[in-house]
This record gives sequence, C-alpha cells and structure tokens, in this order.
Amino acid sequence: MARPAAKTAKTEMLTIRLDPKTRFLLDYVARLNGQTITTVVERAIMAAASSNPIPGKDTYEADTTWQDIWHVSEGVRKLRVARIPEMYPTYEEERQLAFAKEHWPFFFEDAQGVSIISAYVDVLWPRIDEFVQMHEEGRSKDYFAAGAAMQEALREAKLRVPDWPLKPKSEPKREPGAFSRDLDDDIPF
Repeated sequence: MARPAAKTAKTEMLTIRLDPKTRFLLDYVARLNGQTITTVVERAIMAAASSNPIPGKDTYEADTTWQDIWHVSEGVRKLRVARIPEMYPTYEEERQLAFAKEHWPFFFEDAQGVSIISAYVDVLWPRIDEFVQMHEEGRSKDYFAAGAAMQEALREAKLRVPDWPLKPKSEPKREPGAFSRDLDDDIPF
C-alpha cells in the first residue's frame, strides 16, 4: 500500500495590518467556507495572481501567467522573473541574470537561455552571489575563475560538468583555391 504524501510544512510568515472591518470580513469568509484564515488569504492571493497575466508582446506570444514563472527551485524562479521587464527585476536580479547568461552552460541548455538546467541551478544558486562577486572582482586576473569554481561545485554534486571556458567556433574549412563570393555580385543594377 502506498504511503500518503507528507504535507509540506508552511514556513513563510506574513504580517499585515487590518482595520477591524477587514479583519471581520476575513473571519466571516473563513467561517462561512469552513476554512482557516490562512487558507482564505492563500486562495485570494492565488485568484488575484491567476487573473493578472502579463500580456504577450505580439499575436504569436501567449500571455505569461504565474504558472509560467513558478518553479519549486528558487534559482529557476529568480532567473525567470529577472527575464520579464514587467516584473520589475531588481538590480541584483538583473546582475545575476547577466552573469548566468555570460556563463550560460552552467544555467541554460543553450546560449539563448530559453531552457533552464534545474539540476545545475539547484546546486549553484545558493552560492550565486559568491560566484558573481568572484567573477566581478577577479576577471582582470582570471576571467574564467568563477566558471572553474562552478565546475568544482557541480563535480562535488556528482553532476556532469559543462565545458568551460567555451571554445570559439571554428571557421568553416574551405577547399584550397576556393574563393568567397559576395552575394551582392548576383544582384543586377
């Protein structure tokens, strides 16, 4: 027989000031629905978030909702939020995203940064400020030191380590005696 899933303990606390009328309304809704005050607040927040999507930029892009941003990993959530101007990312979030983009093999599947590698982010994000500072302060002496430190952190977590530093793409090989043709040569004037 399968065990029932354990409930996750609630660890976040919110303190708000309410006037007596609003406090009464909160108690009223909780009693009327047989819920705790916490459940009433959580469901009201979820309903408000669900009814406030970020509009798509054009007709081909769907609206972004909180479900598109939410992830159990804090690092994944932070990277997703930092990419959305309508979420008003902080300077620190923009700084972390810029670092992640520059060191994309440690955070993303490709240089475009569309798909996040959750396993890497889970290991690296708790130390993200350390890696960013290491890069900013040490890049004039060893530009790739932060990447090497991240490789070591991933190695310790028994994860496959991405190649770093990235090797530049090589030019396509040309046949001996071949010449480059300018496409403008084909346009008659």
